[in-house]
Amino acid sequence: FKVESSHGDLDCQIVPSGPGFDSENNLRLFAALLYYAQRRIIIVSPYFVPDEALLLAITTACQRGLEVELFVSEEGDQAMVYHAQRSYYEALLRAGVKIWMYRKPYILHSKCMTIDDEIAVIGSSNMDMRSFGLNMEISMLVRGEEFVREMRGVEDKYRSLSRELTLEE
Repeated sequence: FKVESSHGDLDCQIVPSGPGFDSENNLRLFAALLYYAQRRIIIVSPYFVPDEALLLAITTACQRGLEVELFVSEEGDQAMVYHAQRSYYEALLRAGVKIWMYRKPYILHSKCMTIDDEIAVIGSSNMDMRSFGLNMEISMLVRGEEFVREMRGVEDKYRSLSRELTLEE
């Protein structure tokens, strides 16, 4: 059958990930999108403990001159993950990533990423190895400028409720 597009239509794809899959689908999706980006990357993750490949993709994006922002909570609700996550902040800041700390006592639990002005990913997957290989997760890849524009509005709200982490800090 013929599919006709109209204004406001979005291209979407569901990407499952977890121990029942041969590869770490969400990790591969995130890494590919980070390398695909041409201008801007915004990542929102309550549990951000990247593996080497993801860390390399993010820092490489900064070296390519892209604007990269990471939103995390100022206060963690999982002590081990919170401390593991903080161990990456210095390398990220030195690479040029802007880190936004969502002010305590609130925990930012959103999990999303926007790439340039056309791609967004929303789902249950954190950016940590548990989500990539141990937990059953699902992400939705969305392509559409209007949708990303609305996501940017959400990111702007997060930014207004956050403070920027400095390298000196």
